[in-house]
Amino acid sequence: MPSITETMRSVVPESAGKRDLRAEKASAPAPDAKAPEASTNEAQVDQVELSESVVRAIEDAKFDAAKVEALRLAIMEGNYPLDAKRIAENMLDLERMINS
Repeated sequence: MPSITETMRSVVPESAGKRDLRAEKASAPAPDAKAPEASTNEAQVDQVELSESVVRAIEDAKFDAAKVEALRLAIMEGNYPLDAKRIAENMLDLERMINS
């Protein structure tokens, strides 16, 4: 069975002249955007305020680097057990939740 990478390479050919469309989009002005006023030389900075519950969730979040590394290695070596039936059931549950 071919790997995902091999499958993608056979389906999606790599282009010789790759471009970063995100950079082009960010640098190109929008068609209907107006030029900034000459008197405004400072860049505008957007700010976001997080709710108290979000701040607490971020502070309480735990990251187990050893567990992540063990999972990464197991996946790379092909030793990570996958239960196809459980995955399918979870996908059906998600689909039901979306459609309801």
